[in-house]
Amino acid sequence: EAMADLKNRVRKYEEQYETITDDSLSYIKIFNLSTKLLVNHIYGRMAKVIVPALMAWNIGSRPIFLCRPGQTLSDITTDRDDYVTSVNMDGSEKFKDMSAHSRKRLLRGDSLGPGGKRFSDALYDYVYEECMDFALKRASIQDMVQTGTSVSGLAGPMLNNTEAPFTVKIFTSTMPRASDTVRWDEFDFPVTELSTLNPMDKGDFAGKELEEIQKTNPSWYSRLEKKPFTTRFPGGESYKDLIKRLETVVVDLEQQVIPTLVVSHVSVLQMLIAYFRKSPVEEAMQIEVPLHTVIKFTPVRGGGWKESMHELAPVFDRANSMTPISSKVSIEGMDRLAQADPTSPSPIWGDHMRKPSSSSFGQGSQSQTLHFEAGPEVPSLRK
Repeated sequence: EAMADLKNRVRKYEEQYETITDDSLSYIKIFNLSTKLLVNHIYGRMAKVIVPALMAWNIGSRPIFLCRPGQTLSDITTDRDDYVTSVNMDGSEKFKDMSAHSRKRLLRGDSLGPGGKRFSDALYDYVYEECMDFALKRASIQDMVQTGTSVSGLAGPMLNNTEAPFTVKIFTSTMPRASDTVRWDEFDFPVTELSTLNPMDKGDFAGKELEEIQKTNPSWYSRLEKKPFTTRFPGGESYKDLIKRLETVVVDLEQQVIPTLVVSHVSVLQMLIAYFRKSPVEEAMQIEVPLHTVIKFTPVRGGGWKESMHELAPVFDRANSMTPISSKVSIEGMDRLAQADPTSPSPIWGDHMRKPSSSSFGQGSQSQTLHFEAGPEVPSLRK
């Protein structure tokens, strides 16, 4: 009955559609849900972005998980994308005795602290449960056997992989703290490290806080306040630049047919969240991306994505302590900014203040979940 209804609707469509036979025109023909594309006289951005996107979009129900790296080691003050601006070792002889390589890793915030490792363990438990649930739901659906993409391959062999405890595709930035977050003792999953997932390049201002930039470069800071989306860091990037950089990442995520985990940094995740929410990218810098929290997106019927947030582990007051923060994330140096001028828009760093939470964390990977629903629009790449 369902097949008969589908064929009847196709006949109605055929009555209205007009077949293009003039090959002097520019056109793209899509066959059978992007199983085959016929492209004629398509060049430039259309060929580089739109065609891959049309090939990537599918009707699979796989979830996509986004999160930041776990909290890093030592009492560090960093800007919003984890670049370290200072390290407080209180004249520690331990720091002086470190090798040059170890010092460099510490100064960049590359090594996970106790809190970060706890989040990594909780992340494994959470992804395990989610992926096993996905596998059980898909096991009875035979049409998945021949479903796949050029990157993932066929879904059937992947879902039946007997080596890995569960099936998941993992993308991280090239920052060591990101890949370390998904280096699990239980199984050495393949991890795809992408430089396109690295933090926004702040160029000459890398490692500088908003206060310092405001004092040393007041004219540039004024432009940032007025146009935070388009203002480019000297020698670096703007939020608008991130969109073009992340186009290939969006295609990679859209074409997956298995659960996918992305470990990246605040500026990048803000852009990806704006894409899945279909919210204006010009306002993406205001999106909160808390530490030790997984943001899950699941496709819904009719288009769009359902969003839920899962808080897996506490954020500690000091990265090498075990005292959790109950009201806000202060590891990234927001205290001075909040006290100095609470009315300042702080467009680039203003997404780390967190509302007080009454949740308590037990053993394992228990999570606090908040649900959101995206609109029923068809996903589209943003300019």
